[in-house]
Amino acid sequence: MKILILLLGVMLASPAWSVHVTTGLYKSLIDVQDKNGKEVTNPFSPALTVGTNFKFDDGFGFSPQLGFVYHTVKTDDSYGDYKMYSIFLLYDFIWVPQNYQFFALRFGLGTFRKTITGKGGTVTIPDGNSTATAYRPESATSYSSTMNLGTDFTFNMSNDWFKNMGVRFEVFAFRPLSQEFRTYTYNLGFVAYF
Repeated sequence: MKILILLLGVMLASPAWSVHVTTGLYKSLIDVQDKNGKEVTNPFSPALTVGTNFKFDDGFGFSPQLGFVYHTVKTDDSYGDYKMYSIFLLYDFIWVPQNYQFFALRFGLGTFRKTITGKGGTVTIPDGNSTATAYRPESATSYSSTMNLGTDFTFNMSNDWFKNMGVRFEVFAFRPLSQEFRTYTYNLGFVAYF
């Protein structure tokens, strides 16, 4: 963690950088089940990211982002409510084609930290012909790695696209090396460059 902070400090001292803020919607492409076992679509969740762009060479750069998602998925059972949120760090590279300054391709890796908080305690659940006691944690945290792919489209076709506004679309593949457990989410938002 100390090395990451040091690396970000050195990058922020670079003269060729800009800050960008994205606000938008985050959605998981897997469905959840209601209390009757039927699949229901995951809702959109609000997301906010802050990041920087560093130019390496003509058209190429590094664009790390720190983000927050407040998941709007709610329990639909009698076991109580919980809150869920994610904090993520993306290590994206960007490429702006020479004749298309309004477009940028993003690709890289990410780390997501998902936290679920609730009341804790125990619940009694059906277990065949009897019941069983299950423990509910007050808080649980999980970490996931992602591969990211996305695009930025800017509204103003100026030569310096870093000081601009636009739309960002990015897809995240969670556990990308696992065929059995791989899942996808996406983020669509409005981005402003400062």
